[in-house]
Amino acid sequence: MSKIAILDTDISPKYLQCGKFHAYNVCGEENGKWASETSHGTICAKVLDYFTSDYELFSIQIMEDSGKMTEKPMGDILHLEKGLRLCLELDVDIVCMSSVSSILSDSNIIYSAAKELSQKSVLVAALDNKKYVTVPAAYPFVAGVQSDMKDFLNPGELAYKKQDLFYAGLYANCNIGLLKEFGCSPSNSFAVPAAAAKINDWKNQGKHIATEIQNLNPYPAYGIKEEIFFKRGLGFCRELPLAVLYASEKENVYASCQRAMDRLYAKYQVQSAALCSKEDGEDVRFRKRDATVELKQELLFVECCYKTDLIFLMIEKRERNQVMEQINADLEIILRGDTICILYEGVCAKGREEDMADLVYGILQ
Repeated sequence: MSKIAILDTDISPKYLQCGKFHAYNVCGEENGKWASETSHGTICAKVLDYFTSDYELFSIQIMEDSGKMTEKPMGDILHLEKGLRLCLELDVDIVCMSSVSSILSDSNIIYSAAKELSQKSVLVAALDNKKYVTVPAAYPFVAGVQSDMKDFLNPGELAYKKQDLFYAGLYANCNIGLLKEFGCSPSNSFAVPAAAAKINDWKNQGKHIATEIQNLNPYPAYGIKEEIFFKRGLGFCRELPLAVLYASEKENVYASCQRAMDRLYAKYQVQSAALCSKEDGEDVRFRKRDATVELKQELLFVECCYKTDLIFLMIEKRERNQVMEQINADLEIILRGDTICILYEGVCAKGREEDMADLVYGILQ
């Protein structure tokens, strides 16, 4: 019998068929109140229970119930981190996370706990319902989940998209009458327990989870142009400042950019994302360029599908002329040892590498 944890609002166990039920609260809220039968967490639990059996449920409350069936409650990223740590202590087998973050700098808080937990548990997490790249779903060791909005699948059925644009390649159909009874529509949130149910079935059958996922039928997901068109249609696209960053010699551009992004968020609450020519580290704010996709299209995708205020384009020095012919950059940043030169509007602003964030913020104001 698998141990399945749902990190969400509190859960009412009424009518659930799970073998055992345990409730924990990491929010610091007072215990003793009864969980609502229509809370977000309870509906997630009911979807799980609809599709599977032979499991033990661990309700880990990381958010307060909003009191509205169709409104997903907001939470604190620190509570998600505490929930992940508690799952380690409880030795759970499957962790369901419909409550996620599209603020990618939150990764600094939850990454270590999620990584450690993934060594012993299967982590299943939703893509943001507005289709922004999301943590922890984007982590390579997490099964990122999207709802089968095309109804390509049967209820409870899964499909897989390799190299998914949002790093959430597991698609699950959760279109069941149960959701309609609660006035809810299929969503990425409710696709998570549907996916977890299938994973629980595989575990109970002694199957290897990663192999089963890889062997799923492919999902006909949108391509990059279709996703940009979709997000623009929803009004989720705006022109963002673009900073091209490269080194004069062999300086570590990745580390410098990462430090600047951290400081921009910590000091100014400015969220950044970066498009880079190669993989370098596991920071989800950095997206590797696809050589088969036009550079302008990739930048548009980052504008539309990353919740960010500023985009860094990290290139090789030898690419500079070719890249500049394709785009309109607001800033050109050249890293030279422990100093930087920022070119903009015919001006060169010089400073220390460690002050990149402050200089960039000041120029863009």
